[in-house]
Amino acid sequence: MDSDAPLIRNARPEDAPRLAAAERAIARVPGRLAPRPDEIDDDTIRRMIVDLEERGRGIFLVAERAGTIVGHALLESLSLAVTSHVVRLTIAVHEGYQSQGVGRALMNELLRWARSNPRVEKVELQVRSSNDRAIALYRSLGFVEEGRKTRRLKIGPNAYIDDVYMALWVGP
Repeated sequence: MDSDAPLIRNARPEDAPRLAAAERAIARVPGRLAPRPDEIDDDTIRRMIVDLEERGRGIFLVAERAGTIVGHALLESLSLAVTSHVVRLTIAVHEGYQSQGVGRALMNELLRWARSNPRVEKVELQVRSSNDRAIALYRSLGFVEEGRKTRRLKIGPNAYIDDVYMALWVGP
C-alpha cells in the first residue's frame, strides 16, 4: 500500500461526532452539501452507521491518515423490493484533504464491496453540477450521467445549483 494512501476501515458509532463535525464544516460553503450545518447532527450519523451494519443494508467507511479521519462514504440499499438491487452512494472528503486521493480510495473500496455483493447491481449518486473534480472522478471510475435536476439547490437569492444524477452498473 502507498504510504500516503489513507487507511480505509468500517465506520464505528463512536466516529459519529467527528463525521458530523466534518460535514458541518463542508456544509458551511453553500452548495457543497444539501443540508445546512445546523441540520447535521451526531445522532443521525450514529444511527446510519449502526443501521447499515446491523441490518446489512450497506456499508459505511472512513478514511484515516495518521489517526485522523479525512473522509467518509457509504452505500445504502434502496428499501423497496423493486429497487433493492440499487445502492445510493454518499461521499465526503473532509476540508483540507481534497485532491489527495482520499475520494478515489474510498470509491475504490465501496465499488469493490458493491461488486462482491450479489444483491448489488447498480450504484447511484447525485453530485452538484459545480463539483467538477467529483464529476471527473466518477467518470474515471465508469459512472455515466443519467439525468439532471435543474435548480435543485437554492443557495441564495436567485442563486441555484443543479444536481447531476450518475450511476454505474456493477451487476451481470
